Amino acid sequence: MIIRNSKMQYLDTPDYRALDLTKTGLPDIPVLYFVRHTRRLAPVEPHFHKGCFEIGLCLRGSFVLENNGAQYPILAGGLFLNRPNDVHRLLDYPKGTVLYGLLLRTETTKGCFLRFTKAESREIRTRLLQLPANLTVNSTPIKHAFIELFRIYGTLQGRYRTLCMTAACMNLVANLLETSRQETAPSHADRIAALIDAMRQHPEKDYDIDSQAHQAALSPSHFINQFKRLTGLPPHHFLLKCRLDEAKQRLRKTRLSVTRIAQDLGFCTSQHFSTHFKRATGMKPLAWRKQSC
Repeated sequence: MIIRNSKMQYLDTPDYRALDLTKTGLPDIPVLYFVRHTRRLAPVEPHFHKGCFEIGLCLRGSFVLENNGAQYPILAGGLFLNRPNDVHRLLDYPKGTVLYGLLLRTETTKGCFLRFTKAESREIRTRLLQLPANLTVNSTPIKHAFIELFRIYGTLQGRYRTLCMTAACMNLVANLLETSRQETAPSHADRIAALIDAMRQHPEKDYDIDSQAHQAALSPSHFINQFKRLTGLPPHHFLLKCRLDEAKQRLRKTRLSVTRIAQDLGFCTSQHFSTHFKRATGMKPLAWRKQSC
């Protein structure tokens, strides 16, 4: 497969705005874009942006970013970063997804970009290269910077527009680095791992899918898929397994009745518990206790 250097098509429509800021006096911003997907589209071929960082924000909706073979679910409010020569693409383009983004050219003949000094440009480039493909940070300052860029582009003219857009771009980059420097929020996998541990430690509790998905910062469908990828089971089946594992410990180590164990572990009746227990072990709870003791 041939990996191509991607060049976006310049258009300015209500749902697709890809602007060439080099024509407004910003040679380091070849593309500023806003995209609203009014229908689902097939994924494009993997590509890269030679010499440019792509800084993007998912304003609404969600999608999956593939970057150098790894996949990252990006939700509303999520930031993503494709470094120069990162081979990437969106695996899906769901209807209703809204994106902001820009390409930032940092490899210049003068050694500096925007109006940063050479030393500042080197420092910024080094820090950008260290950032992950998906950023779980406060994206509000970045969103406001994108909104301001489009406002300036549409309302100002001449050298003053160039000055204001340069300042807005510098502000966007500085905010990105500052928010990323702060303590990084736990990843989706970390959050799901914490939920898995809680279910193992306290299988008697009820765990609502919507609440768990919210804690993991994922949509319910993405949460279920990621949970299954980590445990091999959907959340409900995993909780049932945790309850049955705990039931075995209590049958073996205590003299509690089957009815009491069933009630304590969240089964609606002892018959319901016995049915699931026999299905998992091939034996009823009391028979399993006698054999294990």
